[in-house]
Amino acid sequence: MSRYFKFVAIRKDEEEWMFKELQEGRARFGWSSAGSDLRVIKVKSSTARTADEKIVWRYTQFLINRLTKGDRLIIQLSRPLRKFLIAEVTGEYHSTDPQESDFNHYIECKLLTEAFINVESQAVSQSLRHHLSKRGHYYEIYDDLAKEELNWILEKSMQRNAEFLQANEIKHTAEYESKVLEEDVIMQTYKRISTKWPSAYFEKFVADLIRSTPGLEVKKQGDSGQGWDLTMRILDPIDGSILHEDIPVQCKNYMGAVKTKRPIDDLERCIRNSGSSIAYLFIIGDLTEEFEKEFESRLELLKAENEDIQWRVIGQGQIAKMYLNRVGSGI
Repeated sequence: MSRYFKFVAIRKDEEEWMFKELQEGRARFGWSSAGSDLRVIKVKSSTARTADEKIVWRYTQFLINRLTKGDRLIIQLSRPLRKFLIAEVTGEYHSTDPQESDFNHYIECKLLTEAFINVESQAVSQSLRHHLSKRGHYYEIYDDLAKEELNWILEKSMQRNAEFLQANEIKHTAEYESKVLEEDVIMQTYKRISTKWPSAYFEKFVADLIRSTPGLEVKKQGDSGQGWDLTMRILDPIDGSILHEDIPVQCKNYMGAVKTKRPIDDLERCIRNSGSSIAYLFIIGDLTEEFEKEFESRLELLKAENEDIQWRVIGQGQIAKMYLNRVGSGI
């Protein structure tokens, strides 16, 4: 049975270009600076690689180390996951060097599905939707039943089976509507939080969230002047013993896209000034790809000094869920 890999390749506002590339036999992948070539990075020792090359290798090395001819890719081109394509790896890894964008990586492929498969349609089971919705830019799908269903979908799609094509139409079932409603509630919640809790008061809001979360305690609240807005401790959920003490936490509330590097600067200050190897960032705002790349680059530099350093980001979706859980529990 063919191996299947979930393959998340999202280039903002360029879904049509990505689709055209697939039609021409190239499965593009990002997470790199322009002109990066995994074949060049691979021959370097880990100590000889730059911080940027280490990040590129961490997120994209599967293209050259894992994928082989005959593997199949479940390709997601937009977020959230609503539809996917299936392609088969037919050749080698390549890099278009130089390249004006960061999507210079590609693997030779053949697009097997002419049209998108709708995840929320009757053509896709709830079980398969679960296997396709896991986090990560790529991962292998190991479940045999999931792979059998993917084979069936591929066969019916290539045959243009009338019954399958009809089932592939979006059906607004109760389950679908429930999921859409949940996503809308979460989005509206973090938007209201952002509006109602301006930056000057956001620290108190986060402190209340932490206090209402089992296993977390606020240790000291108040701007430290050293990078964090409060400190917290993490407790063992079984016996209540302290797992981590004096963890610095910073709280940021932005509207729209987060382009500033200030939260990253403050995370670095948290680590350097607190003596803790862990720092948390509670942040509302849309984290841009530029932000994520700078985040990973700066963290990689710190890990070169101490491999135990960890940065944990609690984004707006998770903040909204924590708030809704708090309201629901009556705390």
